Amino acid sequence: MKIRKFILLIFLTCSCFNVMAQGRDTLLRTLGKSGRDSNRVVLLLKLSNFYLDKPGDEKSDMDSTSYYADRALELSRELNLSRYYYECILTKACLSATLHEYVKAETLFKSAAKYHEKTGDKKKAALTWLMFGDFIMYNDIPNAAIRKRAYVNSYTLFRATGLKQESADLLGKVADADMVLGNLNDAERELLSVIKEYKVLKYRKIYLAYYLLAEVLYRKNEIKEGLLARIETANLFEQDPHGNDNDGAMYYFCLAGAYYNDLQEQKALEAYLKCMKFSEKVNMKDHYYLCVRGAALCYSKLKKYREGLEFIKKYESKFPDRTVYHNMLLLSATMQLYTLSGDLQRAGRLIGEFRKASKEVYDELPQKKEFYRIDNYIAISDPLLRFYMKQQQWDEFAAAFKQLDAMPKKGRSVLIKRRMLHYAYTIDSVNGDFFSALKNYRSITRLNDSINNSKATEQIHDLEAKYRSLAKDKTIQELHSETAIQKATLERRNAQFYGVLAGSFLILILACLTWYAYRHKIRINLDMSAKQLQINEQNRRLSTLLDEKEKLITEKDDLLLQKEWLLKEVHHRVKNNLQIVMSLLYGQSSHLESNEAVRAIRKIQNQIQSIAIIHQKLYTRSGLSTIRLADYVHDLIGYLSGVYTPELRKIKITQHIDTIVLDPAQAVPVGLIMNEAVTNAIKYAFDGSGGEIKITASASGKKSVRLIIADNGKGFESIEYVAPNLGMEMMAALSKQINGTFERKNDNGAMIIISFEIIDRAAVQPAHSDLPSAFI
Repeated sequence: MKIRKFILLIFLTCSCFNVMAQGRDTLLRTLGKSGRDSNRVVLLLKLSNFYLDKPGDEKSDMDSTSYYADRALELSRELNLSRYYYECILTKACLSATLHEYVKAETLFKSAAKYHEKTGDKKKAALTWLMFGDFIMYNDIPNAAIRKRAYVNSYTLFRATGLKQESADLLGKVADADMVLGNLNDAERELLSVIKEYKVLKYRKIYLAYYLLAEVLYRKNEIKEGLLARIETANLFEQDPHGNDNDGAMYYFCLAGAYYNDLQEQKALEAYLKCMKFSEKVNMKDHYYLCVRGAALCYSKLKKYREGLEFIKKYESKFPDRTVYHNMLLLSATMQLYTLSGDLQRAGRLIGEFRKASKEVYDELPQKKEFYRIDNYIAISDPLLRFYMKQQQWDEFAAAFKQLDAMPKKGRSVLIKRRMLHYAYTIDSVNGDFFSALKNYRSITRLNDSINNSKATEQIHDLEAKYRSLAKDKTIQELHSETAIQKATLERRNAQFYGVLAGSFLILILACLTWYAYRHKIRINLDMSAKQLQINEQNRRLSTLLDEKEKLITEKDDLLLQKEWLLKEVHHRVKNNLQIVMSLLYGQSSHLESNEAVRAIRKIQNQIQSIAIIHQKLYTRSGLSTIRLADYVHDLIGYLSGVYTPELRKIKITQHIDTIVLDPAQAVPVGLIMNEAVTNAIKYAFDGSGGEIKITASASGKKSVRLIIADNGKGFESIEYVAPNLGMEMMAALSKQINGTFERKNDNGAMIIISFEIIDRAAVQPAHSDLPSAFI
């Protein structure tokens, strides 16, 4: 599972970088096409911010940010674009802040903010200063003064614009900066103003200011007042229905610590348990184990040692991936319980493991040690020194104290100061340095007097009484509600009794109806099962019939293929036989001396060829049942051109043939007619000057065809009936054979017209097809 999650994380990261790279490449391509105008400035700024916003602080990315920002700055100055100029200044300011060059960044942010003030946009100027302040971490003490100046400038501008909520928020940030700087009185005064303003605005998150106020009071060593603020923080947080669980964990952890330091261990224990619930929800492991330790210490103060050890055992394994710091917390609490219960032997067994964990945690503390980390480390180390005291191992006690005393003392809380004075007092007493011990004792007494503020204690009790009163009122309301609920419950029970009685009767009726419906359903299911069996049998028969149908269709297709192949073979053999006949005629004509006989044989050859062309068309096409007239005429004219080459040198033959498809039974007579008519025109129509022969076949409607063979030669000597002419007689007879009409006439030459109907197996397409004219 972890491997899959890791792979998924790598995939998502790569996808993210891929998308970012695509965005950068798009910007670079657009930049390359742009001119020197405001659009180019915008693109340069986008590229600069792209590198600035990339995760991490790689030097190459920072250099790219600076490069594009400088180019945008120069171009905006050149084009006198003030708005873009100061946007470039703001980008460079953000770059300097990212590189922790806060002095340089402050100058640039100031320039950008002044521009917004000059243009009348004080809100944007305030946001500019706010942005700069947020760049500096809250625990960056060396730059805390710069951070405060930024927030003060932002607060002043927000206040000038009349934005009360934003002004109060910024004053809280100023107070936070003052707290870091050690200006605790200023911070307290500012936070009280913030709380007052939040109350006027009825801001639901007023507890944020109370939390910060409690921190300030804690640093001022005003422990009682700090506890008062902690209680107010937790109570106001509970009244916020949208409170954040992270905040809840923090507030209750701090409240528990305040109660514990005020020796109110039972209340501290309750607060620690609440903090643990919040911490578990949001996976805040440090706070969770700090609370486990705190709760265990409460048990030790209450002298419930066994309950404390059981508590640790119950909750120590909530998070399996504990760190060394978490182990140190658990060991510290366990040692405290064993030591205070008198079981020093078991406590001693944990010393080595605790010291090892303690050293690792000490080494991991940051170089600039925050006060709360130091306080926390000293507090966690307390059970070790208590054990040494119980065992009177004073050398080990002195060494452990020396290590703690060597840690930075600035910012330590009064409670930690008091604890360290106790350690020093103990060592001085053991060593016989009573003067130093007395001095430490007096210091402890003064600290106790400052901690035990009676006025603050009264306020705490008043505040707790106030909330106990509210809780009591709430309890009374709940009791009244409970009485009303009991009354309503009694009435409801009576109603339920009669309801049950009526319901039982209805259930009996429903049971009878259900039984009847059940029996009826069984009968229906039996009928449906029988019908389903019939349907299944019919489906089986239908499936068998379909299989037989598929088999017959397959056999039919095979027979059709065989038929087509046989027909092709027949047509091929007929064509070859006709060619043999023509060859025989040609051989016979070479032995004839009579020109008339030779011409007669040639005419027969032409007629045979016109038939052979049809058979050739039939076996060379995939479809065997029809002849395309246009293709047939083209091949016939081509053949005649080869036969009558000398006569056709000055004769032009043109063809205008519609897309007409004929049955072979019609194609043969039509071919013989065209062969006779064209041959006659070539031989008799023209003198030595040549002429033109036109072949036209047009379709009218779906079945009627009109075939015209015309020339512009001499024409017929007479269109009246003359002595029998074999050629004309043959064309007339062939026309009748296809149920057509034969007509001849003179129209600027001879014209033969054949009209006939296409038989049903043929089809006519009305599209017109013209074969190109050619002189042959």
